[in-house]
Amino acid sequence: MKTLIQAAFCLCLLSLLSLGSLFSTEALANGQENPRTSPHYDVRERYNYRDPQAAYWEGFELKNEGDCDAAIERLRPLARNGRGYESAQHAYGLCLMSLGGLPTESGTSFDAAQVSSNEKFLQGRTWVMRAANAGHFQAQRTLLALYAANIGPDSDPVEIGKWLRLYDVNPLRLTLGAADQNDGLRTHLRNAIDRSDYLDGKELARNWTPTYWAPPGVQN
Repeated sequence: MKTLIQAAFCLCLLSLLSLGSLFSTEALANGQENPRTSPHYDVRERYNYRDPQAAYWEGFELKNEGDCDAAIERLRPLARNGRGYESAQHAYGLCLMSLGGLPTESGTSFDAAQVSSNEKFLQGRTWVMRAANAGHFQAQRTLLALYAANIGPDSDPVEIGKWLRLYDVNPLRLTLGAADQNDGLRTHLRNAIDRSDYLDGKELARNWTPTYWAPPGVQN
């Protein structure tokens, strides 16, 4: 039974990353010109100017094409920038978990104990956790899928209840009106834990505040 549950939720994970939510407006917010529409674009092209966003997008494109070996090289430096780069942290984590043995095809069975002991998988899960702790709703859903597959960061049902609630009320998810996948993930997890654990988790969620990972020596 556990194998079937693991296969059902094991991923779906690589398809969770919606490109529509990844657009960066930082340059425009800072008053910088958009290099794609700048009147100086042709001049920059002649001097081999490279759009600074190109490296950002390459990692996501490679990841979505299934080339995680190449994607992680682009995503790693982005993820390590810390706050504001949670989408890169999430994508980087997904790729690492995939390279660590987590199947990318829905319905594929796998050995949870073997995957859970793989160093790349553990590193990837850590990055997903960092993005989830910062409030990234897609990372929070990935975390729920890991719990459902019995390869989450712990086996505490109260923590499951907490993340269920945090995902349910995630303000960015609700603001964007992001459509949820109708795969029964949340229903499965709600049925897998006692109501008292869910209520305790809901209370933890009520008092929860986001935390942002920062590289060593950098303060948020």
